[in-house]
Amino acid sequence: MKRYCNGYERAIREHAGDDPDKWFYANRYVFARLQLDERKVKTGIKRQLIESDHPCGYCGVRFESKVGLHLHRVDGTRGYSPDNCVLMHLECHERYHAEHPQRASSGQAGDDSGDPCRGTLVKYSKRYDQRTFRYWWDITPNLAASLGSYEAVEFVKKDTAERCSLPTQALSEFLKGERQTSRGAGNWGIKVLADRPDELAFEPGRRGDEWLFLPVVWLSDDED
Repeated sequence: MKRYCNGYERAIREHAGDDPDKWFYANRYVFARLQLDERKVKTGIKRQLIESDHPCGYCGVRFESKVGLHLHRVDGTRGYSPDNCVLMHLECHERYHAEHPQRASSGQAGDDSGDPCRGTLVKYSKRYDQRTFRYWWDITPNLAASLGSYEAVEFVKKDTAERCSLPTQALSEFLKGERQTSRGAGNWGIKVLADRPDELAFEPGRRGDEWLFLPVVWLSDDED
């Protein structure tokens, strides 16, 4: 994983040189494309399993409906492939993950609990029905300092369970000192704005400064 991350990071830097704007747009394009490519793979595998009439990989019962089926990797250390995936009912999938916790999680904004030995840190946000934004995650300085212990950070919408994932190396590029806000000990704010639902919006450190935006693909729990 780390060799792969370093490879495309190096390619982006060679392309951008010393131009920060060129780096920013190349970086966000690459990560958006990677998420889209992964989604296509998952969709194809799920379609194959549905057409072959596979039963639930947890309870063994055949599905009465094709709606709401969850794609699950049998071996979590391997990627998505037809021989490593099964379909599960929603309830079965939730029960399986409750019995086999694999991810560290962080609850409300500012809650930086989590096992640093895990590969993915999960950050949750409730829905905010504000005029300007819908979801909001805070990254505290303590959490930012520990990001090197994780391979990725996953941002999750609590109301829909949709999520997107960023490699920590990519996320760290947005957590510069000048972009720290006055909240807490100097948190970084990440939001989904009401008029830009398919992007993570990185809050400016001071009023009047510019926001930074990163296109993402929101995946639902049935594609885990």
